[in-house]
Amino acid sequence: MLLMRGAPRRTPQRGFTLIELMIVVAIIAVLAAMGTYAVVKYVYAARTAEAIEIINGIRAAQESYKDETFAYKNVNTDDIEAIFPFESADELKGHTKSWNAGDADTLKAWTELGVRPTTNVHFGYACVAGDAAKALPTKANLKLEADILPAEAKGQWYVVRAIRDGDGDGTVASVVGSSFTDQIYMENDTE
Repeated sequence: MLLMRGAPRRTPQRGFTLIELMIVVAIIAVLAAMGTYAVVKYVYAARTAEAIEIINGIRAAQESYKDETFAYKNVNTDDIEAIFPFESADELKGHTKSWNAGDADTLKAWTELGVRPTTNVHFGYACVAGDAAKALPTKANLKLEADILPAEAKGQWYVVRAIRDGDGDGTVASVVGSSFTDQIYMENDTE
């Protein structure tokens, strides 16, 4: 048997090239960015869900109260800028508070209306009511950029507002419901 010596046979190398590795890293980075965006969007939606749920509860309670007393309940004695159960706007900055922790008189009014969340809340709430003779809250009082209420009321009305300053930068998320529409209006809901 004759053995030939010559150049050794090369076996093909197996592995990734630098370009293939960079493409995989880029794809993973894009997927991570998309996932992060989706989670952040979900967290913001969960935050505003509290306000929507409580405002809808207040709206139902107001209608029940009106059925019994023929008038809506003025919970915050004309102060739509109240932020029950928080003491001040500074307390809204990313904090939660028990509904029972607020002012006793206002808590009593909320209880008479039938609104009493059992968990801590992220938003401050206020509800004012009146009739055609009483002026409606302004967009400045509601902490809104848009004017969502009619110029004047033609009968009994109520307006409920929820605000929150999630990151403490002074810009508040505002959620407003009223007897004028079935819609709930939100501004800065990612706050």
